[in-house]
Amino acid sequence: MKRELGIVAVMVVVLGIVTGVAPAQAAQNWRCTINGSFSDSVAPYSTHWRVGSRPVGSGRIVYWLHEKVVNGQYRFDAADRARCDPPSPLLFPVVGMQPQALAGQPACTSPGAYSEIRNGKIATYHLVGQIRSQVGTLIPTPYTFRFWHGEVQQQPGVWTWEDSLLAQC
Repeated sequence: MKRELGIVAVMVVVLGIVTGVAPAQAAQNWRCTINGSFSDSVAPYSTHWRVGSRPVGSGRIVYWLHEKVVNGQYRFDAADRARCDPPSPLLFPVVGMQPQALAGQPACTSPGAYSEIRNGKIATYHLVGQIRSQVGTLIPTPYTFRFWHGEVQQQPGVWTWEDSLLAQC
């Protein structure tokens, strides 16, 4: 499925170049265009969980968690975020997210948004969503992966997206 999507994306970009449509308009990453979670129907099997999205300027950031089959069971494989509408950088605006073990910290305990002072400015993290997944091959351990969208107040009433956080709780 991933390979097929990759081939389609390349074909759309080439078609866009031939017809004079800008590549950024011709193709957008599947993370930006698919609205729900799905599983691959061909090996190697994976499930792609769409955790949620948050607005950024005129666009949005979409958060994903990916699981793969290990010893017949699904396990955490990767997580990423995609900047959509318009994509930045052009074509494939996907950035991998590394889970951080933060048990007991606000990222694992807060029921919603939480704030902190960072570099003299207010930083607020908005909970996008969470997914429970197993980690490890021999002795799998369940964890909750919580996705956070971080915004910083630049001046009163003006907030800008600055970073994202993936807490492994």
